[in-house]
Amino acid sequence: MKFDTISFGSAVLDAFVIAPDLKVIKSDQFFTGKAIAVPYGVKAEVERLEICSGGGGTNTAAGFSRLGLKAAVVARCGWDFAGKIVRQEIKKEGVDDRFLVQVEGEQTDYSTILVAPDGNRTILVYRGGTRLEKPMIDFKNLNAFWFYLSSLEGNLDLVEALTEHAKKNHIKIAVNPGKKELAQKKKLLEIAQNFDVFIVNREEAAQLLGMTIVDEKVFDKMCLALPKVITVVTEGVKGAHVCVPKKGKLIIDGLKMKMVEATGAGDGFSAGLIAGLAKGWQLEKALRLGVANGASAVTQIGAKAGLIKEKEIDFWLSKKLAYHWEK
Repeated sequence: MKFDTISFGSAVLDAFVIAPDLKVIKSDQFFTGKAIAVPYGVKAEVERLEICSGGGGTNTAAGFSRLGLKAAVVARCGWDFAGKIVRQEIKKEGVDDRFLVQVEGEQTDYSTILVAPDGNRTILVYRGGTRLEKPMIDFKNLNAFWFYLSSLEGNLDLVEALTEHAKKNHIKIAVNPGKKELAQKKKLLEIAQNFDVFIVNREEAAQLLGMTIVDEKVFDKMCLALPKVITVVTEGVKGAHVCVPKKGKLIIDGLKMKMVEATGAGDGFSAGLIAGLAKGWQLEKALRLGVANGASAVTQIGAKAGLIKEKEIDFWLSKKLAYHWEK
């Protein structure tokens, strides 16, 4: 079977916690300058608890499926209760689960997400040892128009193998690396020369290039680092910069929405953008869907709940969204 998209990445069980006693405080003890705090030594009431599947692999696969594409996911989890919920939810989303690897005795990755009053969050992540490895993947049956790679927990050998498989079989490949991939700067940039689309946020671009996040040259240097690749640098509600080889830079504004919870905005953006390209749309239209999907994702709790459905595409694309080209 040939899929429109196959997503590779993590499969996680997310528990979202909203509690009145959670407060954002300023603190020099943390590199962000802020912390989410709760009174010490008390029993604090939880106002709302949402438990659902997450992870870049399953989130983007669900996003593609909702937008009308034939989508599959390659991820690894356990046969514990969390892994069973993950499989149930991706099947409910219409995602093909034939490549989901579940290993007896392993624990599925788990996140507790503390949601601040402003919708931002701190994520406590437990890695259950479920990193995808090459021997677990059925390469001969990976047939798609697009591969989408989210974080593979630093496994650049697998990133390289999937990139080679994609190029050999005329499959386009889009990659949104995680922290462990970005930490391997030299090797990642070498492999990335063969990607079709490379997606990072501004902070990740600065990290990859060894720059500060406030340096305005981040966008231009990202373009120079990958001259043959469509390179996307996102800035949340400020929008995104896209470098297009031999054409120039496309800059698009963001959509401001009332944020309920921020998890999944990046996955939503990527799913919208790549879905548009997989549908054969022009880059401008695909990018608008990406921005809209990322904005919609933050309007509900959970990384998947707010993702746009195919029947909603026209509504979201009708929203005014300014963009322009620069050389």
